[in-house]
Amino acid sequence: MNRHMSVGTITFLLLLQLLRGSFGFAPAALRTINKPAATVRFAAAPSVPVGRNLLTSDPSLLKQCPDDKRSTPLKPDLCHVELSLLPASTKSDNAVYTFPLVVTPKNYTESFCLRCFMKVNRNWVDDMILQYGAVLFRGFDIQSAKEVEDDVKALEPNLNNQYRGSSPRNAQEGTDYVFSAAEVPSNFPIAQHLEMSFLPAPPRRLFFSALQAPAKGSKGGETALTDFRKVYRDVPNRLREKLTKKKLRYVRTHFTRGTPSFLTNDIAALKSWAEVFGTTNQTEVEEICSQEGTPMRWEGRKHNKFVSEYTSEPFQLHPDTKEPVWFNHAQVFHWSSFPAELLFAFRRTRDVRYLLRSVSSFCLGFVTYVVLRKKVALHVSYADGTPISVREMSQIRKAIHRNMVFNQWQNGDLLLIDNFSTSHGREPTYGKGRKIVVAWSDPLIKSDDPVYGGTQL
Repeated sequence: MNRHMSVGTITFLLLLQLLRGSFGFAPAALRTINKPAATVRFAAAPSVPVGRNLLTSDPSLLKQCPDDKRSTPLKPDLCHVELSLLPASTKSDNAVYTFPLVVTPKNYTESFCLRCFMKVNRNWVDDMILQYGAVLFRGFDIQSAKEVEDDVKALEPNLNNQYRGSSPRNAQEGTDYVFSAAEVPSNFPIAQHLEMSFLPAPPRRLFFSALQAPAKGSKGGETALTDFRKVYRDVPNRLREKLTKKKLRYVRTHFTRGTPSFLTNDIAALKSWAEVFGTTNQTEVEEICSQEGTPMRWEGRKHNKFVSEYTSEPFQLHPDTKEPVWFNHAQVFHWSSFPAELLFAFRRTRDVRYLLRSVSSFCLGFVTYVVLRKKVALHVSYADGTPISVREMSQIRKAIHRNMVFNQWQNGDLLLIDNFSTSHGREPTYGKGRKIVVAWSDPLIKSDDPVYGGTQL
């Protein structure tokens, strides 16, 4: 490119590429999002009537099921539920894949607790989460954060409330382990990610619940899912080899105060280091980081700017199946991600507000992070400091968007996610009333084993 070209000309050309779709969007995949699911051997889920539609509270009745003449793989003690699958987008080989597994009640009574079902069938639920990556319990009438905590603890007794992620969250009243999913404006997109994958020990599983679904008729607001095992396979070989060789470097920066959301598109900048660690005492922050194996230092004129810099593997082998998984936050913490995800939302919803914000945020981001060379609050690059190019990010986003699943929340939904295989993210919405909460399990220390081509080196 001619070095005498003006910044305005360069910005215009890059913006033109963005609008042409070269930033990693897959329009063909979008046209198939609502494609009916392939025929499966599970019975279709019933339409869930309004009211308390729950399993019986008597655990013994779960094993006293009448003969079921349907050809299903259900165990006898599971005959009170129906199983179905949600339609997904089309993968690169044009094969239709479907998940999560949806579990809905088949017999409706006015008494029960979902936690009874979780306890009796814990091994089966664990197997389904492992097999499908995510399991959605729908129609069980969960109404409060306390019910979410009780139901989840029946399956996962060891929950954790230490949060070192980048999104602001608030603890829910009456609970020890349930938080708001993200205290970020609802019209901000949150790119697909494995929770806290940039840390040495991310949570093993996540549990989301919709205490209040988005208003009827509103567009967006889904907690979309992606199988990151498929993303690993769909990323171009050359880029995968480059990532394997170079690895990734994260540089995390937090100040004594977070930046207001109306002044930035950088979600990680919304939190101060005191909010990240739950203390204003710098010595306590140092002790926490030491215990968690997180390198850190203080910078700035007043020695009060938190900086953590470390190298990480871009992929992981799944702890149970040993499948290779795309396991990093590059697609979240790249400066081009915010405008790219807004444009993706525009192509799904045709809401011109997303297009206008995509254009403006792209121009602002290009000037801020390319021309002025500033860094986002949680900056990611190759381990040698080389930036991940916009073109490479396009290839990554294509692989992610190609495999995304969109599901509109319904009140009382409970979504269980394998955080070492299946990502989540939030589609932006201008709808009102959405209230999603989250809990997570104890962390699991990541493996340092390099991954290449599905085998350990």
